[in-house]
Amino acid sequence: MAYTELYAADWNALPNVAMPFMNTVHSDELALVSRLLTDLENATAPASIDTQIAAWVEHTRAHFAREERLMHEYDFFATPCHQGEHEAALLQLLGVQQQWLRERDTAMLQDYIQHWREWLQQHISTMDFVTAQFLSQLNVQVEL
Repeated sequence: MAYTELYAADWNALPNVAMPFMNTVHSDELALVSRLLTDLENATAPASIDTQIAAWVEHTRAHFAREERLMHEYDFFATPCHQGEHEAALLQLLGVQQQWLRERDTAMLQDYIQHWREWLQQHISTMDFVTAQFLSQLNVQVEL
């Protein structure tokens, strides 16, 4: 339980950016991971955890692909840097997924979630903030 207590006052407090669809996607992803963390703490069956991690991976892929498509479509100046962060984060998530499937190590997955939460906060505050500002100035509209 230490992990949710660590974030208890802060867990849902993500920075907002100038594009509402990005805030929605971030909130949805955080909700997925929060449910996963709760299930880890409650010793939910590994098969259920497998399914939740797979859903997280798919959500992340769609999240990153949508942002990258927009960055390319609108010729965003920092696309290579932003996309590079996405690639590194997705590779790490896929590695954690594989490690979980091999080892069923709850502590490892909880530690990764803590790291991911810190990464997400930083990524939103930097890369997504600038990207959203850029897209909002072009009046880009995105429906989810």
